[in-house]
Amino acid sequence: MAERTKETASATPTEQRVQVKLRRNEGQNANQDEFFSINFKNYIIKRGEFVEVPAELKEVIDNGEEALEAAYRFAEEKALNEAK
Repeated sequence: MAERTKETASATPTEQRVQVKLRRNEGQNANQDEFFSINFKNYIIKRGEFVEVPAELKEVIDNGEEALEAAYRFAEEKALNEAK
């Protein structure tokens, strides 16, 4: 576990862990910590650094990234259609 990643519940020894790196937020004063909670386990992950997390948390992060990309695509398509 990286120094800046805090886990309030201890991981089980058989829990699969994977590395993730969250994109940094833009802006000089942007918060670079991200909070996640899964099944009453809380995580704070520092953006822009590789950290080891449980596989279930990586799945949540990946789903969030996919949803964000879908929202960007939708907004771009809507803007293009309105420009016509």
